Amino acid sequence: MSRDDFLNITREKFNQAVRVAKPLFCYFSVTEACDLNCKYCGSDSKKSLDNELTTQEVYDVLDNMAQAGTMAVLLAGGEPTLRKDLIRIVKYGASHRLRMAINTHGHFVDKEYAWRLRDAGVLEVKVSIDGLEETHDENRGKGSFKKVIEALKNCKSVGIPFVEMAATISRINYNELKDMINLALELEVGIIANEFSPIGRPTGMFDLILTKEQRREMQRYLLRVRKSVGWRKVNFEDIYIISEDEATKRICADPCKSCGYHDFNIGCISGIYAYSITADGKVLGGDIIFPGDVTRYQGLVIGDLRKERLRDIWKNSEVLNLFRDRDNLKGKCGSCTYKYVCGGCRRRAYLMGDVMGEDPSCWVDGTA
Repeated sequence: MSRDDFLNITREKFNQAVRVAKPLFCYFSVTEACDLNCKYCGSDSKKSLDNELTTQEVYDVLDNMAQAGTMAVLLAGGEPTLRKDLIRIVKYGASHRLRMAINTHGHFVDKEYAWRLRDAGVLEVKVSIDGLEETHDENRGKGSFKKVIEALKNCKSVGIPFVEMAATISRINYNELKDMINLALELEVGIIANEFSPIGRPTGMFDLILTKEQRREMQRYLLRVRKSVGWRKVNFEDIYIISEDEATKRICADPCKSCGYHDFNIGCISGIYAYSITADGKVLGGDIIFPGDVTRYQGLVIGDLRKERLRDIWKNSEVLNLFRDRDNLKGKCGSCTYKYVCGGCRRRAYLMGDVMGEDPSCWVDGTA
């Protein structure tokens, strides 16, 4: 298939997908409070906001989300287990047929708390990990790694369906990734490899970002492992690897196949299937979230769920409509063969000053 044919077919399928896309996935920061002081905290979490959502307001927000078509909610922060009502929040969301998950540092997830989460209906627990023991404890404090392992074991033992390490990969722990995957497989939990971004507490630490060569080799390795053990065991930010995944490219370029979420790869899902909610109820496009200080959002706040309906925000937001028109992409992303099945990472482009600019992290030659 020629480059032009691939672009034309994937453009049409992408535009069809966008026309019917719903806000399926939400990253919900339920508090800015955190009892740790991690060196590389992406949200720079310390204490609660003065105006964080009350329990009833969180319930109202969950209702609002469900009515707009949201399927899955990741409760995060800050540290979500510091909210005394977290179990009630999980139970409320699950009772409204939302797939409830939490992302935690794991320090308070003893066996009893794990049982409470499971009985409330949580389907997924992600426990943050920053490398092997020495590396992890250097960031989060001595003894933290052992608490992570204990939390993972507790969640697994009580039968929570999906238990995962949420690993942030930087140049600091890049060489530990294979051992981290082996540890996850040994514990019979999954692992999600997220790439480090210099936001929050490590703002400006660009020297910790993976090089393009490291990112390429990591994604190639992760794709091989995932094909061997399954995507539920190994997951990662895989938008660039589409350029080397021939099977996925064939599916995407088949005009007879569906362009639904499970059948077509759109790459970056920011503003198309994914969005974020801050602890005070603001809505942001995609996973581009900078909690705590509204000045860091700039033009990315697209609504306020204390005042508006999510379905209206989703339909009318100028920011989201910008994300959904990939003819707005600039630079390398704008001229790339894979713009409709990748689109580059909008978070990283935003960090460089233009949310529709080229992705500075991409290692793909998209002109071939």
